[in-house]
Amino acid sequence: MRILKLLILVFVFGITSKTSAQEIYNADYTFTIEGLPAGENMRLAYYLGDKQYIKQESLSQEGGLVNFKIDTLHVGLCMLVFPDNNYFEFVAKEPRVIMKTNKDDVIGAMEVIASEENAKLYEYLKYNNQRQMDLQKIEDNAQLNDEQKATMRKDMNQKGQVRQKEFVEKYSGSFMAKLISASIDYVPKEAPEGLSDDEINAFKFYEYRKHYFDNIDFSQSDLLYSPVFHPKLMAYTDQLTLQQPDSLIAATDYLLEKASANDEYFKYTLITLLNKYAKTKVICQDEVYLHLVDNYYLAGKAVWMDEESLTKLKTSADNLRNNLCGKLAVNFELPDVNGTKQSLYAQSAEYTILAFMQTDCIPCEKVLEELSKMDQAVLPSFKVVTVFREGDQTAWKGVLMTKTKDNWVNLMNVDGALNIVRDYNIQSYPTLYLLDKDKRIVLKRISASQIVDYFNSF
Repeated sequence: MRILKLLILVFVFGITSKTSAQEIYNADYTFTIEGLPAGENMRLAYYLGDKQYIKQESLSQEGGLVNFKIDTLHVGLCMLVFPDNNYFEFVAKEPRVIMKTNKDDVIGAMEVIASEENAKLYEYLKYNNQRQMDLQKIEDNAQLNDEQKATMRKDMNQKGQVRQKEFVEKYSGSFMAKLISASIDYVPKEAPEGLSDDEINAFKFYEYRKHYFDNIDFSQSDLLYSPVFHPKLMAYTDQLTLQQPDSLIAATDYLLEKASANDEYFKYTLITLLNKYAKTKVICQDEVYLHLVDNYYLAGKAVWMDEESLTKLKTSADNLRNNLCGKLAVNFELPDVNGTKQSLYAQSAEYTILAFMQTDCIPCEKVLEELSKMDQAVLPSFKVVTVFREGDQTAWKGVLMTKTKDNWVNLMNVDGALNIVRDYNIQSYPTLYLLDKDKRIVLKRISASQIVDYFNSF
């Protein structure tokens, strides 16, 4: 029995779709758990991507009997969760399930009375449970040396892979077989002869990536309601894709094209990718977010969105358009401490550090101190331009006198002449940009130390 690490203790509506929904109606699930006292609050929960949600609660009866009667439930992998958040899994695919086990040995004592799907699942789980115990015996055997243990582990793992395939073939079409198949790594075919080592590695990588989702049937939504799909989705974007906007955009389009075979997959994949790139801390990846908003949400493909939500998304996207990495920064003219207007584009330097600040801001003062310590002799030629939020002039002059250097250009955004949200997407202070000699955006929303690291990477 495992411990549920993430369980949302409220009922949350799952993803609904117009087509291809796999649902069970009038489900009647009964579990008898020896050793379970009466009156325990048991919860039936289901997976959705990387989350788990409670579907229904039921009090245990005498003899450890627990019953759930559910109007509708998605086909997928579910959990019976104990009050201490321990749980065991079962397949929800049939309207009637009867299972019996012992609280202290759920897998070993499991008896599936009514459910072909769960009989298959627990045949596999019992095998895998025994295999894990055998592996542990090898680790605990003090008479074996490390080399012997490694050889025995390798042999058992190879036999385990063969056994997995046997289960898949034996129970083809079952949910258990789908779970196993989706978890088995594709083995790339042999590379053509005559290639260099680097070319062979590249061939195998692209072959592996091409077939990464072969064992996911996107026309059926059942694996979406399991812990299998979400990690594969994240692995494809994070590990199998070059972390550059163009490559990531191509990857998201590929994923959404595959997911379009099923409304539920499409909705989950699009929402997950949008949230991922809206929250990304990787510098200059917000172009991916903008692409998803423009080409899917604002293009009318997110049919579940209401007008108010779409308007908010459009606003957030519009605030990114003028400040994408690689684009020319928006020029502006703002007054310096003497009231003389200074233009951003008039500042000549190999690099410009554009720092958006405000007075009475301790983090801002810390960043200003860090910038002032940057050595012009070590780093390429750069100029610091600060843009302060409009505020008390005396306080501003005090900050400039103590925290900045004489060769900096210090400006104040008087009367909001510069639309900092629209043009630079300033949501908080301090915010730093690094511009090249043509005032193209090299880096943004970075720390002073990241600027130093960038220069040191040359």
